[in-house]
Amino acid sequence: MLDLAQAIKKNPEAFHDAMHRRVLVMIFEKPSLRTRVSFEAGMCQMGGDAIYYDMSTSPLGKGKETIYDTVKTLSRYADLIMARLLEHEKMEEMARYAEIPVINGLTDFSHPCQILSDLLTIREHKGSLKGLILAYLGDAKNNVTHSLLYGCPKMGIQSE
Repeated sequence: MLDLAQAIKKNPEAFHDAMHRRVLVMIFEKPSLRTRVSFEAGMCQMGGDAIYYDMSTSPLGKGKETIYDTVKTLSRYADLIMARLLEHEKMEEMARYAEIPVINGLTDFSHPCQILSDLLTIREHKGSLKGLILAYLGDAKNNVTHSLLYGCPKMGIQSE
């Protein structure tokens, strides 16, 4: 993924129609300027479309509008789902029932897109990730920490 992200960043014109006629639905239970703009801009720049779905003004997860019903419906109309949810269990439920890819934009347990972008930035500055040692100072019980603990070893980074 990092190699592809770096290729897109280096030569965005080569990917100008990579998402042609594709639709991303962005589900936001927890709003974010950067996440919304980066996903929406990325889809537009690659020839696709993005739909913003604000859970605070929708019936998702309440009453008859279950996560199961929602992702089954979205699977018929869209090509991708990106969700920023408060509870990780909801993300797992979405992924279990969706017939299209579900991107974890954030949950209370993990923040994988943030870590992927952090790892890309570190690699750009250091040239490689293998053999690096990452020291993290901060709250050990949060979504960024959990994602670092999963992501760094996969990329050959030691954590201390």
